[in-house]
Amino acid sequence: MWFAGGYQVAIPFLVLAAAAAGVACASDRERAPARGFYAEIAVSADTHPGDPLTRFGSGVSRSVIRWWYAPDPDRWRWEVETVGAVIDDGVLLTVVDADDAWEYDDRTHTYRRVGGRYASLGAEAMVLPSFGILVGPVRADSTDALMARWRERGDDPEVARAGEATVLGRRTQIVEIRAPAGNVARAFVDPERMFVMRWEFDGGDGGPSYRAEIAALDYGTEIDPARFTFEPPPGAREASLQQAASCSRASGPIGGASFPAEPGFLAPAYTPPGYRSAGAGAESGANTCEPIAVWVTLEADDGGAILLRQRYRPGGMPTLDRSWQRVDSRLDEAHRHSEDGVLSVLWRAGDIVALLRADAVTLEELLRIAESAGLVPRGTR
Repeated sequence: MWFAGGYQVAIPFLVLAAAAAGVACASDRERAPARGFYAEIAVSADTHPGDPLTRFGSGVSRSVIRWWYAPDPDRWRWEVETVGAVIDDGVLLTVVDADDAWEYDDRTHTYRRVGGRYASLGAEAMVLPSFGILVGPVRADSTDALMARWRERGDDPEVARAGEATVLGRRTQIVEIRAPAGNVARAFVDPERMFVMRWEFDGGDGGPSYRAEIAALDYGTEIDPARFTFEPPPGAREASLQQAASCSRASGPIGGASFPAEPGFLAPAYTPPGYRSAGAGAESGANTCEPIAVWVTLEADDGGAILLRQRYRPGGMPTLDRSWQRVDSRLDEAHRHSEDGVLSVLWRAGDIVALLRADAVTLEELLRIAESAGLVPRGTR
């Protein structure tokens, strides 16, 4: 196993988990009247400067979340669309009908039913928000009540008011939460609706930073009940539910003179002279131990670098804009792209979509790497 480090585009999941907690966080005596709404949320995340993926612009995640919510009983639908990351682009769908939740990923073309997971959320679900992202409704009577609740959770956080700001035409009160580790989160709370309009998280020196903001809001609207009905798309596969607590992964040494091999993904047989693997990581899917995406970086003594990212995408290739050009090769659906001195090659091999990026090798070398790649059978280590 060559997993070492844990890069993944996890912001959407944090948004969903925290938002679910926000909807169901308070006891009955604290509950404020809930209103139906439709919201669009813009989410961005920057990794820390030392992350090897930032060199090729792969350390930034941008997502758009479309959120329908209806009360009595609580029902909601999230469509989390990742944009701008090319190989990660796609939509994650969650539909909750108050008793059960359905999840569907159009990249893997799989869905699963999660019974009781969201219906069981109670007051203890809302942890200190500096460890996630919170946008949307919070069931507290006032900003002061919300601040008091946050002071009671986590490891002695400092919670204080930090001024006011206007977000989407609404006056908000800024609440700042400082953790002992130096992380700072800011919630922009609409006190009239008790609705968090913006959430900012500063990871401090070397840490990641996040931002989520309501970009459009239709508040107090009736939502069509059909929004909360899930029907698996044609050909979608039902995934088995696996408890994350049972998962374990081992780390292996990095520094070999070739691309490391991960079962179920591609392993190039050719490595340009002078390059050695310098870092690697993997992303697992929700409720599964199997990796759905892997990456590895190679570095040369002269400072050149190569990034290979792969994702399990039986749903097909991502949508590409006109800056990507078809390239003649022995690969299936191969495309090339060049920007800011970085050359990229994207191609498909069965259910795997792979992306090579480099800043000091030719297109011919990238194609030679890609054309030499073979699928590593699952079950091999």
